[in-house]
Amino acid sequence: MTKQRGYHKVKLGGKERTLHFSMNFWANFTESMGIGLEGLGEVFASNLSLKAIRTLIYSAILAYDQEEGNEIDYNEFKVGSWLEDLSAEELEKIIGAMSES
Repeated sequence: MTKQRGYHKVKLGGKERTLHFSMNFWANFTESMGIGLEGLGEVFASNLSLKAIRTLIYSAILAYDQEEGNEIDYNEFKVGSWLEDLSAEELEKIIGAMSES
């Protein structure tokens, strides 16, 4: 994880990717989940659904790449397939980075 708040690096899809938990992340996340800001509490109130986990990681990678002008060479489904190789420990670190942002 980088020292900057809201950023987290992880190896996914064969390369290191940066997740950025920013306003752009929240815009991507709420749009992909089809909810408004008022719906966030419900999404995070209990155990996260698989869709929410996939959307969370996809939205954070997408936010960083959009902010940096990087090529978007993935979609939510590709990110979902990458998550099969993600350990529970790494997922906890990602959730922690989001919580700290």
